[in-house]
Amino acid sequence: MADKKRMPPLRIDEVILLVDTYFQMKEIKSSVVRWEILSDLSNKMRSLPFYPELCSNPAFRSPSGMEMLINNLRTNFDDSKKPYGQLSALRKEVCSYYFEHQDELRGIAECILTLSNIIFPQLPEYKDYIGGQLTISYHHYLEATDKTVLLLKNECFNYHKTECVVCGEDLKIKYGDYATSLLEAHIAVSLSQHRANMSISTTDILLLCPACHRLAHSNPELFDEANLKKRVKEWQQHV
Repeated sequence: MADKKRMPPLRIDEVILLVDTYFQMKEIKSSVVRWEILSDLSNKMRSLPFYPELCSNPAFRSPSGMEMLINNLRTNFDDSKKPYGQLSALRKEVCSYYFEHQDELRGIAECILTLSNIIFPQLPEYKDYIGGQLTISYHHYLEATDKTVLLLKNECFNYHKTECVVCGEDLKIKYGDYATSLLEAHIAVSLSQHRANMSISTTDILLLCPACHRLAHSNPELFDEANLKKRVKEWQQHV
């Protein structure tokens, strides 16, 4: 008898869907409703683009498998129950990060689902990104291809804009005539509000130096302009 093939580990986007479902199910007592939610989660997991070669396998991300994962979360966060298996570091991180921000988690989970059927590059460097690999990869894709973003960058070049709107650095001082080509466009829209084929307004775009742009992408909270400026100001005060 052949050994059962071990299922691959959950990707960060799958963990986000799992934890979002866990929070939604906490107060639901009906076994029928709970099973419907688990079946829906199974379908959502199977719709993601990470393991297409396994989607024909009924055991892959099955409802019973989802039930085991939910129980793993529930028993590890309930002191009155014996833990049902060890909680992975990734699941623990997502639970801890979004425990006080469950509305944000809900939005990011919805974003992940809207992106599951469109084609764009998935960036491997974000495989463990707390906001989801699909969401941040799509964000980069928009910044590189969206017509409004490209138009604004072109205007920036034509009007010789060289100052970062967050840290205030004028790139022209260091880089002279190259400064206008170094300023980058950041879409300052929360990842929880990203959707497939979303429309970008010029008011959504910030012109940033490369350092501030990398910082903005480092954490979902820093997509917000006020949070980003606060973080940069704190950093400047300690330099």
